[in-house]
Amino acid sequence: MSTSSAAQPCIDEAITPCWKGVFAIALGAFTLVVTEFLPIGLLPGIIKGLGVSEGTAGLTVTVAAALGFLAAPATVLLVGRLDRRVVLLGFSALVIVSGVMSSLATHFSTLLIARMIIGIGVGGFWSVSITAASRLVPADKVNKASSLVFAGISIASVVSIPAASYIAAHYNWRIAFMAASALAIVVFAVQVFALPRIDMQKGVTARDFLALLKSKKVVAIYLAIIFIVSGQFCGYTFVSPYLEQLAGFDANTISAVLLGYGVLAVVGNFVAGELAGRDLHKTVYANVVLFLGSLIAIAAFPHHFVIAIVSLLCWALSWGMAPVGTQLWLYNSTQHAPEAAQSMNTSVFQLSITLGSLIGGVVVDHVNLHASMWTGAAIFGLAVLTVLVVGRMDALDARRP
Repeated sequence: MSTSSAAQPCIDEAITPCWKGVFAIALGAFTLVVTEFLPIGLLPGIIKGLGVSEGTAGLTVTVAAALGFLAAPATVLLVGRLDRRVVLLGFSALVIVSGVMSSLATHFSTLLIARMIIGIGVGGFWSVSITAASRLVPADKVNKASSLVFAGISIASVVSIPAASYIAAHYNWRIAFMAASALAIVVFAVQVFALPRIDMQKGVTARDFLALLKSKKVVAIYLAIIFIVSGQFCGYTFVSPYLEQLAGFDANTISAVLLGYGVLAVVGNFVAGELAGRDLHKTVYANVVLFLGSLIAIAAFPHHFVIAIVSLLCWALSWGMAPVGTQLWLYNSTQHAPEAAQSMNTSVFQLSITLGSLIGGVVVDHVNLHASMWTGAAIFGLAVLTVLVVGRMDALDARRP
């Protein structure tokens, strides 16, 4: 079958892989993550430029995640079997709109509306991207296709925040959004020509979601994700002003540290993948202990340069490792409804970002920046307990014949 037209399927009964389509989806995921997390590196500039407090500025992360939480399940329910090419292009277009609005915003309310738009794009795109990519390759290449899409997400997490911090320090926070908009336009053009028609055999129904929630183990896994991600973003949303005001880092040092954070987060992802293949339970337990210890250390010694750097980098490594265990547990427990599980996972992840950044913002405004790290550590303490429960459930399932 011809692959020259974007309007034609790129595969014949899922035999001939369409890697250009998978690559286009990965580029879309990269652009979405870059745009979603830009404000974390831009908070000091947004605070000064629009005259808002640290906690209020943190809403730029909160509202995007909140809309992503709502958009993920709504998307898979509403689009049914609609050609996923059309769906993906529609959500990619929202990235362009959001970026342009953000760069031109003169009032904080306008910026929040723009962030709501990117939230819809993130939730919608993520909820269908993995399954769409899997439709473009043979069954034995699905893992590779999924890895490519996740690689786009991982690389974006590396470059977005330090790049935003650097641009804000040397130019202007609006320039960062302009650059993201330009990138989104290029990626949209690539997707128009590279994405084939992606038909789905069946859509997701409300019954699929209800079936997931009937499993105590699946619910426990989602709770673990909520506590892990909420604890992460309670502290990390405000990491730039935290390092600036408490640790005394200058703009260049913050950019360098955040770049190191991103690199180690990607390294942590691969390290966890390797270790989990040997012993999943020990990998997850070691990860959550390192995670909690890192948060406590940076909260306890913010003024100690060496401890702050080391704990931040250990935090990065553990954050990169964290999704691996929960994803493996979730995958093994939801093979009967993969698209519904992925959609709900996207929704839970975005809800957790919302909760974490919102709680952190309230703490920053009503207590101080320092308290946001301690609060994040406390939330992550709940994550540790939940992970132990999931591990126990997993062990019991393994013993059953």
